[in-house]
Amino acid sequence: MIGCSTMDLPQNTEFFTGEKMIKSKCQWQTTLLCICLVLCFFGCASSDKKQSKNNSEADKYQLAMEFNNRGANYVNKDMLDEAILQFKRAITIKPDFAEAHNNLGVAFCRQKMFDDAMAEFKLAVKINPDYSKAHDNLGFAYRNKSMFDESIAEHNLALKINPNDMEAMRNMELAKEGKRIYEKTKAYQTANKSIALESIAGYNQYTRGFLDEAIISFRKVADENPDDLLASCYLGHTYATKGMLDEAISVYKEILAKNPSNVMVRFNLGEAYYGKGLCDEAISEFENIIKTNPDNTRALYKLGEAYAERGLLDKATVMYNKSITSNTSFPEAYDRLGAVYLRQGLYDDAISTWKKLLELNPASSKAHFNLGLAYASKNMVESAIGEFRKTVGSDPENIDARYNLAYAYEEKDMIDEAVAEYTKAMDVNSRGQGKTIETANKQKEPENVTVTFDKHDK
Repeated sequence: MIGCSTMDLPQNTEFFTGEKMIKSKCQWQTTLLCICLVLCFFGCASSDKKQSKNNSEADKYQLAMEFNNRGANYVNKDMLDEAILQFKRAITIKPDFAEAHNNLGVAFCRQKMFDDAMAEFKLAVKINPDYSKAHDNLGFAYRNKSMFDESIAEHNLALKINPNDMEAMRNMELAKEGKRIYEKTKAYQTANKSIALESIAGYNQYTRGFLDEAIISFRKVADENPDDLLASCYLGHTYATKGMLDEAISVYKEILAKNPSNVMVRFNLGEAYYGKGLCDEAISEFENIIKTNPDNTRALYKLGEAYAERGLLDKATVMYNKSITSNTSFPEAYDRLGAVYLRQGLYDDAISTWKKLLELNPASSKAHFNLGLAYASKNMVESAIGEFRKTVGSDPENIDARYNLAYAYEEKDMIDEAVAEYTKAMDVNSRGQGKTIETANKQKEPENVTVTFDKHDK
């Protein structure tokens, strides 16, 4: 090491006394050299300490991400206790890791530990107030605690940050509907205390995920009072949530026999038919809704889905276009419409549709990928390459995009680039599956209520 631990002063130095100071040229040079060496030593030491601190922070962040990603994989496997442990380790290493707090909250939600979940989501949005998904998840947890005003407020915040978040929109609708039903149920309790108590119990059990218990409660109310359509509606919905679609269909049909104008029940019946693969029956129910509610965006969209599933592509395009006319900020409808156009070989229409989707959501890697496919179908290889590059830029784990990009490079005789992409695709594949972002924690419910977690790539 260059430098010395103590400053070595030159010998026979004379200090200024007011009369004169005598130093030889050599002595001055020696003094200055020592000073420079000492300053250099302390400067290097300070720089080393700063660099060491930066490296330490980077190492902590990398390690925290490792634990976070492990937790995400455990969530995918429903190994929730192990997931919670990994997320807590990530937070111990990096307490301001907002995504890890959000993910821990998601795991708590899966275990119906909504108080603990709310605490984690609150920490996530405190660290990052613009974290839209954490706001949405906090709203989800509030709803499960019957705190509907707080739930609605959080979903509003999520949509203010990300206006195109369809999950937040749907969760907002459910929170408002939950509030309406909860208040109606409380009012009903006043008039029918002996019956409504079971209905309220069933609702609370349903919102907390205790579906078997909720079915017993709602079934009891419906058996004792067949005219209680509210309990019957929730009974059918609970059956559907459990995947007991035959039972749900039976209940919905009984309700509609008494109240044919109930649009929500008819919509749920259509979804149950569609879930069973009974597309013709689903089409009949959605068409029935459209006759009396021609601007029902969700019914138009679902009817388009059913038509597309049956191969009735012309009818599907009509329904998707009508749903877009009803709601021009409906990303899902643009996406499905583009896919139908692609199946029909209408590549220009598909390109135009996905471009409109990207105007709504410029960061959509899926839209960039689909646009790339449409360009490739028209032999617009350079444009396809541009879209596939954007896809892998925002979604590096997208194997299909990497293979398509490699193939497009081959078409342009860019062999080195093609080989590099094929290699990356194989690397991604070898690391295994289970690396999903934002949507890995979808709950298996027909209304697609979701709480999602963030996972970072290494």
